[in-house]
Amino acid sequence: MTLPTRARACASFASFATFATLAACCLPAAAQSPTTGMPEGTTDVDLILIAALVPVSEGRSGMKTVVLPSISAQWSNGIFARPGEVGMQLSEDPMFKYGPLLSYGSRSRRADDRQHKSILGIEAGAFAYYQLAHNIAFHSSVMYGGGDDHRGVRLNLGGSYGMRLTTHQTLNAGVGMNVVNRGYMQSYFGISPEQAARSGKPAYRAGAGVKDISLSLRWNVGLSTKYALGSGITASRLVGSALDSPLVDTRSNTVLFTALTYHW
Repeated sequence: MTLPTRARACASFASFATFATLAACCLPAAAQSPTTGMPEGTTDVDLILIAALVPVSEGRSGMKTVVLPSISAQWSNGIFARPGEVGMQLSEDPMFKYGPLLSYGSRSRRADDRQHKSILGIEAGAFAYYQLAHNIAFHSSVMYGGGDDHRGVRLNLGGSYGMRLTTHQTLNAGVGMNVVNRGYMQSYFGISPEQAARSGKPAYRAGAGVKDISLSLRWNVGLSTKYALGSGITASRLVGSALDSPLVDTRSNTVLFTALTYHW
């Protein structure tokens, strides 16, 4: 299949929102949380080919095709890398993991952005992951550096539940939410007087709070000892100040994805 030019550009450099969604949904469960207890000097590597339909931007009804060849790796010293993120696992407790986290990618687009420019953005923060049971986990991260002034703060909270369908098949359900400060919310959903004069939309001052909530469902099948296939859907809904923005023409967005993983 030949992708249009715009889709190829999006595939080569995805946004924070795209990376975060694909990392959380498309990667196999073993690659989503840093591993503890790896033999010293070893490395786990997953090669991943992701095909997905993702929103053009939050709050807009348009969709775009993303095809991402990607790599996820973990080292025995605690360092890990996956789409859009690099971090280090500091805990030796297999049930509770935490450490510093760095995210990268093109900045998420405002709903009124028609120029399709890719602007590199970097956010720094920390993550925590708690395994309550073998099939129940909670995760969180707090990141700083987003928004127009690079002072935006984003807190992500979520949980997941997994069940084994057959020997080689699993089903995972997840729930999550993002809480942001006023600077972050204003950058993507607010309208300054200058922006209002250019766009004709009313000025809007966005406030801090919950930005969105999401639900996800992912089906995984082990094709062999090396290959795995995962497919699923993530549905998110804007709330609060983000939903009230004049920039928003739809409150809900959906991501559909399929990922083929090769474990090195």
